[in-house]
Amino acid sequence: MKQHSYTAIGDIGVDVYPQTGKQFPGGMALNNAIHATRAGAQASIISAVGDDRIGKKSLKMLQKEHINIQNVTIIPGGETQSIEVVLDDHKVQQYQNWNLGVMAEFIPSKIHEQFISTQDAAISFYLPEFKHFFEVFAGMNVSSTIKIADFTDLSEHHGDTSFIKQYIPQFNWYIFSIEREGREGQSDAFEKLMKDNHTSGLALLGSDGSMVIHNGKKYLEPAQRVKVVDTTGAGDSYVATFFVSYLQSGDLSFAMKQATKSAALTIQKYGAI
Repeated sequence: MKQHSYTAIGDIGVDVYPQTGKQFPGGMALNNAIHATRAGAQASIISAVGDDRIGKKSLKMLQKEHINIQNVTIIPGGETQSIEVVLDDHKVQQYQNWNLGVMAEFIPSKIHEQFISTQDAAISFYLPEFKHFFEVFAGMNVSSTIKIADFTDLSEHHGDTSFIKQYIPQFNWYIFSIEREGREGQSDAFEKLMKDNHTSGLALLGSDGSMVIHNGKKYLEPAQRVKVVDTTGAGDSYVATFFVSYLQSGDLSFAMKQATKSAALTIQKYGAI
């Protein structure tokens, strides 16, 4: 079986759990790359870290996971991203005291664009704090690469799925996480948006599973019922495993099942990976 290439453009850092005093590697790009590698891809990261202890430790761990870090820039004297993760009574993560560090000014370059054009798939992540590098990725002309936009939690966009219209047709796939409150109407709106624009979408529905819209068809997969310890990284686990499995098999239903298994394993332990 061919080993497909998968690149994540975004953050590397550390998740700090003040409730327990524990720390775990984190960042959406880091999480995606590790889960993509574990699903069978050759994963790479385009990012930046400081030359501090967190940055050095993160890069060492990524190398141990056989992830390509040649496109990770090390900023002398810079701080690597960190964020505090607080779990509520349902073990759902809440973020606070986010220090972007060197990611606050990180911008992908033309050299990065050339590298992305060699990849089977590449993903980046939208948050208001990440808009500066997300929009550079959105504007890249990499026609042979599957371009994936992860718009994270729909609450970031006030529950409005039409937010992504401004980015159509710059991506091949669009991803949202949709919270339980108001989910039915938001899921319907997301489905309509994908179908009306003849594009593909993945909606992560938490305990209700996941939904894919592709070639005008809808696919649903229920979540696995497991004991939840920490939901941090569940979406990253699902997304990376889904796209790698789909590249390998060409079977959307199979990819959704594999991704659901991966997310279920992730939420049964602390940390995103």
